[in-house]
Amino acid sequence: MTEQIQSVASIDDFEANRAKTKKALPALLIVFTLGTLMIQAFNLVFQNIGDSLGMSSSASLISTLPGIVLGVVCMLYGTLCDFISPKRMTLFGVVALVAGSFLGFFGSFNFWVVLIARMIQVAGAQVAGSVFLVMTVKYLNDKEKAIYIGIYNAVYYLAAAIGVFAGGFITSFDWKYLFLVPALSVFFIPLLIKNTPDISAKGEKIDSIGILLFAVFAALIAIYFSFPGVGMIIASIVFAVLFVLWIWKGKNPFLGRSFVTNGAYMSILLLQFVLYFFNFACVPIYNVIGEQIYNVPLTTVSLCLTLVYIVATIVGCVSGPVINRLGRMRTLVIAIVLMIVGFAGSAIFIKSGFGVLTFLACLFIAGVTAVYTPIYDAASDALPVEENGRGVGILDLMMNTSALSESPYTPVSWPVTPWARVVCSVLTVVWKRRLQHVLDYVCGFGVVDDCTVRISQEFYGKTQCLIAPAGAEHVDQTDCRTSSIYHSEREYHACYG
Repeated sequence: MTEQIQSVASIDDFEANRAKTKKALPALLIVFTLGTLMIQAFNLVFQNIGDSLGMSSSASLISTLPGIVLGVVCMLYGTLCDFISPKRMTLFGVVALVAGSFLGFFGSFNFWVVLIARMIQVAGAQVAGSVFLVMTVKYLNDKEKAIYIGIYNAVYYLAAAIGVFAGGFITSFDWKYLFLVPALSVFFIPLLIKNTPDISAKGEKIDSIGILLFAVFAALIAIYFSFPGVGMIIASIVFAVLFVLWIWKGKNPFLGRSFVTNGAYMSILLLQFVLYFFNFACVPIYNVIGEQIYNVPLTTVSLCLTLVYIVATIVGCVSGPVINRLGRMRTLVIAIVLMIVGFAGSAIFIKSGFGVLTFLACLFIAGVTAVYTPIYDAASDALPVEENGRGVGILDLMMNTSALSESPYTPVSWPVTPWARVVCSVLTVVWKRRLQHVLDYVCGFGVVDDCTVRISQEFYGKTQCLIAPAGAEHVDQTDCRTSSIYHSEREYHACYG
């Protein structure tokens, strides 16, 4: 009799939390969207900010350092959601987001204040994203869970589409007013206080040492992708060893042995790594092909890229219902086929026209988007409910760390990335001859060794330093120092001797 009463009470609690969660999720999604939009917006204007504050050479930090913060806090917040109530986490995030907004607006006269404000903004906005995902996997039923995970993923691509499409508009007005956009989150505080569940783990102590070790390790990995160096690799290995020792020897590590030896979850984590390995390098390569091979105007490339992101948004919205109808495995198979067709097809048909490449890019991004929902859905089922926050946080960490390998970008210039070297190498093996025209111009990716420099092609009055094949008949003598692109070490020496 007692067990039946407890069971009924547990069901009632679940239904109460489920009802409150469904009311809170739209507000959380709006706050997260505002923060994500600002990531896109500041990626477009960071050079303008550096120029206006006399810090042109350091301008990329406005995009890079917040990206590193994002890579760390996504894991941290997901983990803390297993110990601290979603309501407290959400209020902390919104307060940080609004505080960063006002700090950036009123401190817009100083570069370092702007940089700190952006880091606070990013840290605050990610709380809404992490709490959204954790509440979704903990407090909703299976069908609702898949739908909301898909919507969350769709919002990210929608923000990217708006960022690309509105690029010209964003760069046309005073950038300091961008800081005020996330401040609109303050109007959602009453709704979040009312509807966000106030549930925290009882009897569990937060493993501060373990979380700190793992956070430092994650930060070093994230920093390495932006500022590669042997020292970062050594430090990462040291903290990885310390963290493993803590898991095996610590009294109550936040990632216990049962977690790290969970075969189902670790298999999902490995699958995510494999499927998202090339994701963040494909957009820069697509941009390079459009601008340098087909000489497509920048505005046209941006419109095509917007179309690609709109496709991703639509797929994200329908991925939940598709999973509920077809199941995870069939959805994963379809998604992987789309990724393979889009990726390999881009190599095979690279000379068939930019429209064909755009269509193949849509197939690839559709596959990438469709993969997201079944992975997170399956990961949540592979872990106990009380560990879902940690599971979501580590999945987010892997994705955001991969994203950091794609450096800050603008519509005018796309940088060299570590993943781009890998992608170009793979594409070369797949269809070497057809890629030669691409590789002639992107040898900065490390695929073609013998290069000389051609300075050419102005975009919006800014000269870019491009790479041409060795033995090119003509090399313009334009000064590379006016270039808006961020050079690799090899390009730098080629330009400046």
